[in-house]
Amino acid sequence: MMKKTLLISTLLFTASASSFAAQQGQQQAVPVQVAEVTSDTTTITQNLPGRVLAVRTAEVRARVDGILEKRIFTEGEDVKQGQPLFQIDDRVMKANVAAAKANLSTARAQQKLNKQTLKRYEELLEQGAVSQQEYDTYLAQSQQADATVEQAKAELAKAQISLDYATVTAPISGRIGRALVTEGALVSAANATHLATIEQLDEVYIDFTRSPTELNKMRELFTNSDATDSGSQQVDILFNDGTPYEHPARLEFSSLSVDPDTGSVMLRAVVKNPDHKLLPGMFVRVKAPVADSQTLIQVPQKAVQVTAQGAMVKVVKDGKLAMQPVELGPMMGTSWVIKSGLNAGDQVIVSSTQFLQPGTPVKAMTAPSQNAKQESSQAQ
Repeated sequence: MMKKTLLISTLLFTASASSFAAQQGQQQAVPVQVAEVTSDTTTITQNLPGRVLAVRTAEVRARVDGILEKRIFTEGEDVKQGQPLFQIDDRVMKANVAAAKANLSTARAQQKLNKQTLKRYEELLEQGAVSQQEYDTYLAQSQQADATVEQAKAELAKAQISLDYATVTAPISGRIGRALVTEGALVSAANATHLATIEQLDEVYIDFTRSPTELNKMRELFTNSDATDSGSQQVDILFNDGTPYEHPARLEFSSLSVDPDTGSVMLRAVVKNPDHKLLPGMFVRVKAPVADSQTLIQVPQKAVQVTAQGAMVKVVKDGKLAMQPVELGPMMGTSWVIKSGLNAGDQVIVSSTQFLQPGTPVKAMTAPSQNAKQESSQAQ
């Protein structure tokens, strides 16, 4: 019995030692998240800073002298062309109109009298009762009376225009800002007192610049690929926090010369702005196309490590972690363009592996897509 127990103990010890030795000889694979290298037809883009400008801007200014009596609009609201905005004291203008009307009536009365006199002189001239010189004198007086009437009409029209200017109206339709003067202020036509500003915001301009050096560099990067200059006139707008704007913008023009002050080429895009989310003066990001390609290889930004020896990515080769040197191209959104060092289908590690050494056995697990992350976040 004692010998049998000793034999069983020896067998158990031998089996345990063999299992421990097997575990020591075979290291367990570490799970890592990987992303497959893709090579697709891609539009090369570049994110550039841009500034929002109103398509049309009108400064509302005083065109007559007087005291501002009241403001007839709500600051920040949409106004229509011709809508009254301010009322200037118009009592002097009304008096000038009345005086001009009186002068016109006097001139017309004198014109009527001169015409009647001229008609009688025509009859007397035929009878030889007056000389030709006397007739010519009354003819000139009649013509002068006609000119006086026309002058009086012009003075009345001028006075009426000044009276109309006392009611300041909107020159264009759009969003009006705050009033720059208050009731009781003296406004001047000579100084063209600035009363308010109206901006049209249903469409806005996005002005941005592109460096000629960067433009040339982007073209050189893809000289040996199938890249061609993009003929697309569409650009995307991003807010400063990276949120995309829902309406695409259309590239309207590109200046043919370089700005001597900035050394950049000025470009302008126009975009619909029905909800007025884009306001003049706001800074945004413009995602502008540069070129199209069919041979671009891209990897996620977090997969690339830039060291003193150059750019590196960690890849899975034969079930083990390996370091792969790469040559970087431009950034495209959240991905790096890889000029050389990787092939389509390679598995790059995107999870944190700073404690793992090259040669460590790893188990590749597909990283969740960005869309899946967003859906999960929304579900929570």
